[in-house]
Amino acid sequence: MAVFPIRLVIWSTSLVLWFPQSAATESHGLDLCQEFSDTYEMVNIQNSAEEISHKELSEIKETFICLLDSTNKLNCSWSFNTLEKDTRLSVFISVCNEETVIKSLSRTFAERVGSMSLTVSGEISGVVLHFNMSLHNWISYTYVYDMDTLEHLPPPANISASFNNDNLIIKWDLPRTRNAVNPNCFENEVEIRDQEKTTSWLPKHHTNHTVASVDPSHSYSVRMRTRISSHCSGSDHWSEWSPTVTPSMERSDSVLKPLVIVFICLGVPMGLLALLLFVRYQRVTKVLFPPIPRPPAKYKYFLEKSDAFNFFYSTPSAKPEEVITEVEDTGKNPGK
Repeated sequence: MAVFPIRLVIWSTSLVLWFPQSAATESHGLDLCQEFSDTYEMVNIQNSAEEISHKELSEIKETFICLLDSTNKLNCSWSFNTLEKDTRLSVFISVCNEETVIKSLSRTFAERVGSMSLTVSGEISGVVLHFNMSLHNWISYTYVYDMDTLEHLPPPANISASFNNDNLIIKWDLPRTRNAVNPNCFENEVEIRDQEKTTSWLPKHHTNHTVASVDPSHSYSVRMRTRISSHCSGSDHWSEWSPTVTPSMERSDSVLKPLVIVFICLGVPMGLLALLLFVRYQRVTKVLFPPIPRPPAKYKYFLEKSDAFNFFYSTPSAKPEEVITEVEDTGKNPGK
């Protein structure tokens, strides 16, 4: 029975220690929304010597960012690799509607490189991101995101690609945004990958791009991403890459090139002629390669003579004349 009072004392002590910390966190979040409701585009820097200064994001060594995607999920990440060893880093995120905190999130002992996320519901006007670094002294960074700089754009929608006269034509729709954005403010990147290399383009037009002198027999893949350009107000963080699109190998026009027309005009008759020659091979062979004429035997003698006038004489007999030689024995007979 003595164990229960001990557990009760421990639980009560933990509750007492946790409650002031929780209340301080909520109060700190409320103060951030009230204090920095009109501070944008600059990092507010304070230190233990009560010095206050303002710098651009590009002027500080540390990096951090908060983005709100199309599903109302807020993602904040940071990288403080330049901190000295044993420096304590605390992170506070306050989601504000004007000067009222709607939701807050904090991490007292944060990693030098880390991230936090939360889902936002309802109407919001901005997010306050606060970092506190302490070792022997302390210094804090505070940055306020309005809805323009907070929005993480989706990639361009309805991307299509097709071939037209050895040109690759890419078309897309502007990304969906929470607020109306001038089409001239979008900066798109097109990545085209073929069998040999990968090429990136920054199109000048808002909803289409043409790549000249491509080989339709090659396999291509196209993907895109977008962001708000630097001369407009908004997030200059690139969106995620779109799904890969494979261009159609069918040409969009039906106009035949002159070379193709000439090939058809000459190739079809030649093909038909070759087929006819193949079918009537025997007859064509006799016409193209006739047999050598052989003269009769009665003309062979005259053709072999060099004198052409012998042609008019009668043909000598093919059988040679017999020559009979009589031999007379004039010797005496010794037997008589």
